[in-house]
Amino acid sequence: MPTRTLLMDNWEFCLANEPSPDQYAPVCLPHTWNALDGQDGGGDYYRGKGWYRRVFSFAPAADKRYFLEFLGVNSVADIFLNGTHLGQHRGGYTCFRFELTKALVHGENTLLVCADNSPFPDVIPLEADFTFFGGIYREVYFLETEPTHFSLSDFGSDGVRLSYPNTPEVASAAALSVEARVEAAGEAAQVQVRVLSPAPFAPCPGIAHPDFTPPAEAPQTVAEAVFPVRDGRASGVVRVSPVHLWDGRRDPYRYRVVCTLTQNGRAVDEVVKDVGFRYVHIDPKKGFFLNGRAYPLRGVNRHQDRENMGWAITEAEHDEDFALLYEMGANAVRLAHYPHHPHFYDLCDRYGLPVWAEIPFVDHIGGLKRSPLPTDTVKDPAVTARQLENAEQQLTELILQQGHRPSIFCWSMANEVQFYYGKTAAAMLEKLHALAKKLDPTRYSALATNHYLGDKWQSDIKGCNIYPGWYIGSPRHFYTQAAAHVRANRRRGVAVSEYGAGSNTLHHTETPKKPRDTTCEFHPEEWANIVHEHALRYFMSKRAEKLWGTFVWNMFDFAIDSRHEGGQPGRNDKGLVTYDRRTKKDAYFLYQAYWRTLPVTYITSRRFAVRQKETINVKVYSNASRVSLSVNGAPVGEKSAAQCRQAHVFVFRNVRLKAGENTVEARGDNGAADTVVWQLER
Repeated sequence: MPTRTLLMDNWEFCLANEPSPDQYAPVCLPHTWNALDGQDGGGDYYRGKGWYRRVFSFAPAADKRYFLEFLGVNSVADIFLNGTHLGQHRGGYTCFRFELTKALVHGENTLLVCADNSPFPDVIPLEADFTFFGGIYREVYFLETEPTHFSLSDFGSDGVRLSYPNTPEVASAAALSVEARVEAAGEAAQVQVRVLSPAPFAPCPGIAHPDFTPPAEAPQTVAEAVFPVRDGRASGVVRVSPVHLWDGRRDPYRYRVVCTLTQNGRAVDEVVKDVGFRYVHIDPKKGFFLNGRAYPLRGVNRHQDRENMGWAITEAEHDEDFALLYEMGANAVRLAHYPHHPHFYDLCDRYGLPVWAEIPFVDHIGGLKRSPLPTDTVKDPAVTARQLENAEQQLTELILQQGHRPSIFCWSMANEVQFYYGKTAAAMLEKLHALAKKLDPTRYSALATNHYLGDKWQSDIKGCNIYPGWYIGSPRHFYTQAAAHVRANRRRGVAVSEYGAGSNTLHHTETPKKPRDTTCEFHPEEWANIVHEHALRYFMSKRAEKLWGTFVWNMFDFAIDSRHEGGQPGRNDKGLVTYDRRTKKDAYFLYQAYWRTLPVTYITSRRFAVRQKETINVKVYSNASRVSLSVNGAPVGEKSAAQCRQAHVFVFRNVRLKAGENTVEARGDNGAADTVVWQLER
C-alpha cells in the first residue's frame, strides 16, 4: 500500500534569481519570503524567484514508484532532482505532483524547488487587490506507491471521481457514480467501493456552540460494489438507500467512501473520501434552496493570509479562521479569489457551510490594451490564448481535486474582470463555462462583477460586488443597487458577492460620515457600523428574497501591499476581524445578533475609550427582546425590540457621562450583558 511522508523540515532557502550554494539558510515549511514586505505598504514587495533545497539520503526499491506532491507553491514552480528537471507547474493554489522515480539515486539526493511569484502575463491572477505571497506555503509530501496505483497525474487529483445527480431523488436513493483512473493496471485489477455511514467527525478547535450533535454511532457499511479495471479505468454506480442528507449547519451528515484497488486479489492502493448527499436549486425569483427548503445564504468572503505569516499558515490558523466565522453565524463562505487549502473545505463539509469555490481569474486579461471604453484592442493574442489555457488548467484542477465535496455548490470562473475587455472577456468566460459544465454538470457555474456589462457574460448564477456607503452611493442604496442587478438577470439567480466598509479599530468619532475618498487616513469603526446596519436591514427583509445569497467583504483584514489608507499601510481593512485575529470589530456582533440564536448583547464603540462630549448616544447590538442600560450603576433606561428603528440595534440617546471614569453596562433579557469603561476628558 502507498505511503505519504510529510516533508516540512530540513529545507534550505535562497532568495535570488540565480542561487549560490553558500547563500542558502535553514527554513521550515510552510514558508513565504513576503511575510513582512508583502504587508508593509509601498507596493514594493519582492516578486521574483526563491530557491528551496533539501538534501536527503534514500534507497529506492526497484518495485516502487515515487512522487512529490505539493499543495501550494506560488505561483510558478520548477522542480529539480539531482539536476534533472522534473517539470513545471503554473498556478499557485492547487495541488500538483511530479514523479521522481527515474531521477532518484541510492545515497544522497538533492531536491531543488524554484518558486517564482514574478508577474506572468499568462498565469492568473495577473493583478488583483491582494498580495501574491511567494514561496512553498503549503505542505509537501513524498509518496511511495506500488507500480499499479490510482493515477497521480490527473490534474493533481487522487485519480477517483465521485458524483451523483443534483436532483430531489437523492433524498430517497442516491446513485453514487465512481470513476477511477489506474496506472499500470493488469487484467486482474479491480476497484472495490464501500460506503460507510456515518463518516468520522473531527471537531474544529474553538467551536463552543455547534448547531448539531455529531453522529455517535460506529461506521457501518451501507453499500458496496466491485468494478473491473479496463484500459486503465474503472467505473460504475453504487446505490445508497435510504439516504441521510447533508443539510447545511442543521445536519452536515456525511458518508465515508473507501475505494480499494486490488491486483490479483492483493490490495495495492486506497483512496478515502467523505461525501454528503444533498441537492441544491437556485431560483431567480425565490433564491437558494437546499434539499427542497429555502436556505438563503448569509455568508462571508475569506482571504487566507495572516499578519506576519502571509499565506504560510498551518492547520491551526485555518481552524481559528473557521471558528470565528462559524461562531459569528455565517451559513456560507466564498473562498476568494482562488482555491483554498483542502483542510478549509474539509471544515466546511464537516460543519455544513455551502462554499462558493473560485479560480483566480481577477481584474485583467493579458495581451490586450487597456481602454476606458468597452473595447478589446488586441495587443498580443498569443498571450491572451495562453492565459485562457492557464485559467482552464486551474479550473480543471479545482474541480477534479475538490469535486466530491458536499459543501461546494458552484464553480466561480472570474471576479471583477474589467468591463473594457468586452468581447474577449465574454468569449473567455463562455469557454470556461462550457468547461465547468463538461467536468461537473451537477454544480452551477458562477462569476462576480462590479459592473453591469458582466450581466451579459455567461454563467449559471451571478454575483454583484456593490459598495453603497463606501465607494459608490449612500448606505441607503443597497436595495437600489442590488435590485438593478436582479432586474438585469431575470433568468439567473443573483447574489451580492461583496459589500462592506473599511474600519480601523483605533479610529472613532461621535459624528460618523461617509469619507469623500476611501483612501483617506481616517476609517472610523462607527461609519462601518452604519454601513453594515443598512446592509442587514435590507438583506434580512422580504425585499431581498430574490437574492440567493449575500457575502460580506471581508471576514478578516488582509494584505495588499500597494494600499495605504485608514492609517494602515499595506492593508485592506474591510474585515469584521482584524488581520491578527485578535479583535472582533463592532460589526461582527451585529451579524452575530442577526444570525445566531445564542444570547448576544454588545456595546459598540467600546474602543472609543476617551470621550470629549458629556452627552452621547450609546448603541447596543443584541438579540434580546429588551435591553436596559446603566451608567456608573444608575439606570439610564430600557428599550424593547419593538421600540427600535432596526432589529437588533438598540440606541440610547442623550446619555450623560461624568468627568473621569464611567462604567457603562447593557443587560439583555436574553441573559447576556456587556460592560465598557469610558473616560470623559474636559
